[in-house]
Amino acid sequence: MSGHSKWTNIQHRKSHQDFIKSKKFSKIIKEIYISVRESGSNNNSFRLKKAIINAKSLNIPKITIERTIQKALQNNKNNYKNLNLEGQIQGISLIIECMTDNSIRTTSNIKIFFNKNGGRLFHKGTLTHLFNRIGFFSIKKKDIPFSMDNFELMSIDFGAKEIRKDEKKMYIYTDFKYFGFMKNNYEKLKIFHKSIIKRIAKHPKSLSKENGKKISTFIEELKENENIKNIYSNMVIK
Repeated sequence: MSGHSKWTNIQHRKSHQDFIKSKKFSKIIKEIYISVRESGSNNNSFRLKKAIINAKSLNIPKITIERTIQKALQNNKNNYKNLNLEGQIQGISLIIECMTDNSIRTTSNIKIFFNKNGGRLFHKGTLTHLFNRIGFFSIKKKDIPFSMDNFELMSIDFGAKEIRKDEKKMYIYTDFKYFGFMKNNYEKLKIFHKSIIKRIAKHPKSLSKENGKKISTFIEELKENENIKNIYSNMVIK
């Protein structure tokens, strides 16, 4: 019986891992699709390059990537768009960033999930003021065609608020208003980078480990919705 139980547990873990992987697979395919719809098959599109790199990191077949690009170029019916939703549960505020081809359906599904768990969605703009948006860039040192000192001075001119580094990479933080300016300058200089806009809570709310675990579980279950890209909260667990 113990052998059977062990096998069952292994199978359960593998099924769960496969499920998570399939969700990531779906999100990356959507990101490639949206990138192509925005800029075509432009080889200089950093967003498309980033999406393809992420796809390859999950071992998504090359033929699948190529088919997605072709489908995006040819298909004018499906049109994935960004959608941001705002909600609260047990006093914790959440910003949910989505990609969807059906805003009404996605909003309805997420609203039902919140209501089922004792939370609620709010009108657009109700909770966004609780978060600051910051730009984050990750750049491999080998991709920087300048000395590190010159690169840092340039980045400060572009709007860098904070610069961190380790043995292989540089990490640059900037205010949201400078994100586009910095990104454009890096692209002009042909510095390949990964970038994202993050939301940081202005006034984090502390929760006990017990309550924090409940909210964390809620967030993890919410992330199983394949239309969700990112979830930001103002929660801090003591």
